[in-house]
Amino acid sequence: MTPMTSMRIITTVATIALLFCSNIAVTAQSALGTVVTLTGYFLNAHTLTPVEANYIVIDAQGKKLGQTSKSNPTDGYLQTGLKPGESYVIRIEDPRYFRQEFRVDIPATGKYLEISKDFVVRTSEAGRTIAIAPSPFDLKKTTLKTGADEDLGEMAKVLIMNPGTNVELVCYPDVEGTADATQKLSSARAEAIKKFFVSKGVSAGRISVRAVSTTDPIDPPPIRKAAKGKRYIGPVYMVITKV
Repeated sequence: MTPMTSMRIITTVATIALLFCSNIAVTAQSALGTVVTLTGYFLNAHTLTPVEANYIVIDAQGKKLGQTSKSNPTDGYLQTGLKPGESYVIRIEDPRYFRQEFRVDIPATGKYLEISKDFVVRTSEAGRTIAIAPSPFDLKKTTLKTGADEDLGEMAKVLIMNPGTNVELVCYPDVEGTADATQKLSSARAEAIKKFFVSKGVSAGRISVRAVSTTDPIDPPPIRKAAKGKRYIGPVYMVITKV
Protein backbone atom coordinates (compact mmCIF):
# COMPACT_ATOMS: atom_id res chain seq x y z
CA MET A 1 0.00 0.00 0.00
CA THR A 2 1.41 3.36 -1.01
CA PRO A 3 1.63 6.30 1.36
CA MET A 4 -0.95 8.16 -0.77
CA THR A 5 -3.43 5.27 -0.45
CA SER A 6 -2.92 5.13 3.31
CA MET A 7 -3.57 8.87 3.57
CA ARG A 8 -6.84 8.53 1.60
CA ILE A 9 -8.01 5.70 3.86
CA ILE A 10 -7.25 7.73 7.00
CA THR A 11 -9.07 10.77 5.59
CA THR A 12 -12.11 8.68 4.65
CA VAL A 13 -12.28 7.06 8.10
CA ALA A 14 -11.98 10.47 9.80
CA THR A 15 -14.79 11.88 7.65
CA ILE A 16 -17.08 8.95 8.44
CA ALA A 17 -16.34 9.30 12.16
CA LEU A 18 -17.10 13.04 12.06
CA LEU A 19 -20.42 12.47 10.28
CA PHE A 20 -21.30 9.71 12.74
CA CYS A 21 -20.62 11.95 15.75
CA SER A 22 -22.55 14.84 14.19
CA ASN A 23 -25.51 12.54 13.60
CA ILE A 24 -25.42 11.43 17.24
CA ALA A 25 -25.41 15.09 18.40
CA VAL A 26 -28.34 16.02 16.13
CA THR A 27 -30.28 12.93 17.24
CA ALA A 28 -29.66 13.75 20.90
CA GLN A 29 -30.78 17.34 20.43
CA SER A 30 -33.90 16.17 18.61
CA ALA A 31 -34.70 13.78 21.45
CA LEU A 32 -34.20 16.37 24.17
CA GLY A 33 -35.69 19.29 22.26
CA THR A 34 -34.11 22.68 21.66
CA VAL A 35 -33.58 24.69 24.82
CA VAL A 36 -33.12 28.47 24.95
CA THR A 37 -30.93 29.72 27.77
CA LEU A 38 -32.14 32.80 29.66
CA THR A 39 -29.41 34.66 31.54
CA GLY A 40 -29.39 37.97 33.35
CA TYR A 41 -28.95 39.80 36.63
CA PHE A 42 -31.19 40.94 39.46
CA LEU A 43 -30.55 44.61 40.24
CA ASN A 44 -31.63 46.76 43.18
CA ALA A 45 -34.01 49.46 41.89
CA HIS A 46 -32.52 52.10 44.20
CA THR A 47 -28.81 51.49 43.59
CA LEU A 48 -28.82 49.36 40.41
CA THR A 49 -26.31 47.06 42.09
CA PRO A 50 -26.58 43.25 41.73
CA VAL A 51 -28.54 41.46 44.46
CA GLU A 52 -29.48 37.95 45.47
CA ALA A 53 -33.20 37.21 45.01
CA ASN A 54 -35.44 34.16 45.13
CA TYR A 55 -37.64 33.62 42.09
CA ILE A 56 -39.86 31.09 40.34
CA VAL A 57 -40.55 30.47 36.65
CA ILE A 58 -44.17 30.16 35.47
CA ASP A 59 -45.25 28.98 32.01
CA ALA A 60 -48.09 30.34 29.84
CA GLN A 61 -50.56 27.94 31.51
CA GLY A 62 -49.71 29.33 34.95
CA LYS A 63 -47.76 26.24 35.99
CA LYS A 64 -44.71 26.64 38.19
CA LEU A 65 -41.65 25.04 36.62
CA GLY A 66 -39.36 23.27 39.05
CA GLN A 67 -38.47 24.58 42.49
CA THR A 68 -37.83 28.11 43.73
CA SER A 69 -34.48 29.30 42.42
CA LYS A 70 -32.01 31.88 43.69
CA SER A 71 -29.75 34.26 41.83
CA ASN A 72 -26.04 34.20 42.61
CA PRO A 73 -25.48 35.93 46.00
CA THR A 74 -22.28 37.55 44.75
CA ASP A 75 -23.30 39.09 41.44
CA GLY A 76 -27.07 38.51 41.16
CA TYR A 77 -26.62 36.27 38.12
CA LEU A 78 -29.36 33.88 37.03
CA GLN A 79 -29.53 31.21 34.33
CA THR A 80 -32.37 28.92 33.32
CA GLY A 81 -33.38 26.86 30.28
CA LEU A 82 -36.71 27.54 28.54
CA LYS A 83 -38.56 26.18 25.51
CA PRO A 84 -38.54 28.20 22.27
CA GLY A 85 -41.78 29.76 21.06
CA GLU A 86 -43.21 30.00 24.59
CA SER A 87 -43.92 32.82 27.04
CA TYR A 88 -42.89 32.73 30.67
CA VAL A 89 -43.11 34.83 33.81
CA ILE A 90 -40.24 35.34 36.23
CA ARG A 91 -41.87 36.04 39.60
CA ILE A 92 -40.00 37.39 42.60
CA GLU A 93 -40.85 35.29 45.67
CA ASP A 94 -38.61 36.81 48.32
CA PRO A 95 -39.67 38.55 51.57
CA ARG A 96 -36.88 41.07 51.09
CA TYR A 97 -38.49 42.45 47.94
CA PHE A 98 -41.86 43.37 46.53
CA ARG A 99 -43.52 40.54 44.68
CA GLN A 100 -43.02 41.41 41.02
CA GLU A 101 -43.51 39.65 37.70
CA PHE A 102 -41.46 39.97 34.53
CA ARG A 103 -42.71 38.50 31.26
CA VAL A 104 -40.20 36.82 28.98
CA ASP A 105 -41.13 35.85 25.41
CA ILE A 106 -38.88 33.20 23.88
CA PRO A 107 -38.66 33.30 20.06
CA ALA A 108 -39.36 30.16 18.07
CA THR A 109 -36.08 28.57 16.95
CA GLY A 110 -34.61 25.17 16.24
CA LYS A 111 -31.09 26.27 17.11
CA TYR A 112 -29.36 26.97 20.39
CA LEU A 113 -30.04 30.51 21.55
CA GLU A 114 -29.09 32.56 24.58
CA ILE A 115 -31.19 35.54 25.70
CA SER A 116 -29.96 38.11 28.22
CA LYS A 117 -32.35 40.18 30.34
CA ASP A 118 -31.89 42.07 33.60
CA PHE A 119 -34.57 42.33 36.30
CA VAL A 120 -34.92 45.37 38.58
CA VAL A 121 -36.36 44.50 42.01
CA ARG A 122 -37.66 46.84 44.71
CA THR A 123 -36.83 46.40 48.39
CA SER A 124 -39.90 45.86 50.58
CA GLU A 125 -39.15 47.75 53.79
CA ALA A 126 -41.29 50.07 55.89
CA GLY A 127 -39.92 53.61 55.82
CA ARG A 128 -38.21 53.24 52.46
CA THR A 129 -38.80 56.06 49.98
CA ILE A 130 -39.27 55.34 46.29
CA ALA A 131 -38.80 58.18 43.80
CA ILE A 132 -41.39 58.27 41.02
CA ALA A 133 -39.31 59.40 38.07
CA PRO A 134 -39.59 60.87 35.57
CA SER A 135 -42.18 63.15 37.12
CA PRO A 136 -45.75 62.34 36.04
CA PHE A 137 -46.53 66.08 35.94
CA ASP A 138 -45.73 69.01 33.70
CA LEU A 139 -44.46 72.30 35.12
CA LYS A 140 -46.94 73.82 37.62
CA LYS A 141 -49.63 71.31 36.61
CA THR A 142 -51.62 69.00 38.86
CA THR A 143 -53.04 66.67 36.22
CA LEU A 144 -51.07 63.66 35.02
CA LYS A 145 -49.18 64.35 31.83
CA THR A 146 -49.54 62.30 28.68
CA GLY A 147 -47.63 59.04 28.95
CA ALA A 148 -47.42 59.04 32.75
CA ASP A 149 -49.90 56.18 32.96
CA GLU A 150 -47.27 53.72 31.68
CA ASP A 151 -44.84 54.15 34.59
CA LEU A 152 -47.60 54.61 37.16
CA GLY A 153 -49.36 51.56 35.76
CA GLU A 154 -46.33 49.41 36.54
CA MET A 155 -46.29 50.70 40.11
CA ALA A 156 -50.01 50.00 40.43
CA LYS A 157 -49.35 46.39 39.40
CA VAL A 158 -46.69 46.07 42.09
CA LEU A 159 -49.09 47.43 44.72
CA ILE A 160 -51.83 45.03 43.62
CA MET A 161 -49.43 42.08 43.85
CA ASN A 162 -48.45 43.17 47.37
CA PRO A 163 -51.82 43.71 49.10
CA GLY A 164 -50.26 44.03 52.55
CA THR A 165 -48.26 47.11 51.57
CA ASN A 166 -49.48 50.64 52.32
CA VAL A 167 -47.90 53.79 50.90
CA GLU A 168 -47.85 57.54 51.37
CA LEU A 169 -47.61 59.92 48.41
CA VAL A 170 -45.53 63.09 48.74
CA CYS A 171 -45.29 65.63 45.91
CA TYR A 172 -43.02 68.68 46.05
CA PRO A 173 -43.62 71.94 44.13
CA ASP A 174 -41.58 73.18 41.19
CA VAL A 175 -40.86 76.64 42.63
CA GLU A 176 -40.89 78.44 45.96
CA GLY A 177 -44.27 79.92 46.85
CA THR A 178 -46.57 80.68 49.73
CA ALA A 179 -47.19 77.84 52.14
CA ASP A 180 -50.88 77.77 51.23
CA ALA A 181 -50.31 77.63 47.45
CA THR A 182 -47.59 75.03 47.84
CA GLN A 183 -49.76 72.78 50.00
CA LYS A 184 -52.63 73.00 47.52
CA LEU A 185 -50.42 72.00 44.59
CA SER A 186 -48.73 69.26 46.62
CA SER A 187 -52.06 67.80 47.74
CA ALA A 188 -53.64 68.03 44.27
CA ARG A 189 -50.73 66.18 42.65
CA ALA A 190 -50.74 63.42 45.25
CA GLU A 191 -54.51 63.03 44.94
CA ALA A 192 -54.16 62.71 41.14
CA ILE A 193 -51.73 59.81 41.57
CA LYS A 194 -53.92 58.22 44.24
CA LYS A 195 -56.95 58.47 41.95
CA PHE A 196 -54.98 56.74 39.19
CA PHE A 197 -53.88 53.90 41.48
CA VAL A 198 -57.44 53.40 42.73
CA SER A 199 -58.70 53.29 39.12
CA LYS A 200 -56.30 50.40 38.52
CA GLY A 201 -57.64 48.40 41.44
CA VAL A 202 -55.57 49.51 44.44
CA SER A 203 -57.67 50.01 47.58
CA ALA A 204 -57.95 53.70 48.52
CA GLY A 205 -57.43 52.80 52.17
CA ARG A 206 -53.88 51.69 51.43
CA ILE A 207 -52.85 55.09 50.05
CA SER A 208 -52.37 58.22 52.16
CA VAL A 209 -51.43 61.72 51.02
CA ARG A 210 -49.05 64.12 52.75
CA ALA A 211 -49.09 67.73 51.59
CA VAL A 212 -45.88 69.74 51.96
CA SER A 213 -45.39 73.50 52.23
CA THR A 214 -41.80 73.81 50.96
CA THR A 215 -39.68 72.67 48.04
CA ASP A 216 -37.76 69.41 48.35
CA PRO A 217 -34.89 69.89 50.85
CA ILE A 218 -32.99 66.95 49.34
CA ASP A 219 -33.45 67.89 45.68
CA PRO A 220 -34.33 71.62 45.63
CA PRO A 221 -34.86 73.78 42.53
CA PRO A 222 -31.59 74.86 40.87
CA ILE A 223 -30.18 78.26 41.81
CA ARG A 224 -29.07 79.01 38.26
CA LYS A 225 -31.38 78.94 35.27
CA ALA A 226 -31.49 75.48 33.71
CA ALA A 227 -30.22 74.83 30.19
CA LYS A 228 -32.69 75.31 27.37
CA GLY A 229 -35.12 72.43 27.12
CA LYS A 230 -34.50 71.29 30.69
CA ARG A 231 -36.97 72.23 33.38
CA TYR A 232 -37.01 71.38 37.06
CA ILE A 233 -40.16 69.59 38.16
CA GLY A 234 -40.74 69.02 41.87
CA PRO A 235 -39.87 65.44 42.89
CA VAL A 236 -42.59 62.89 43.60
CA TYR A 237 -42.09 60.18 46.22
CA MET A 238 -43.91 57.08 47.39
CA VAL A 239 -43.07 56.20 51.00
CA ILE A 240 -43.71 52.65 52.20
CA THR A 241 -45.62 52.90 55.48
CA LYS A 242 -46.51 49.23 55.96
CA VAL A 243 -45.38 45.88 54.55
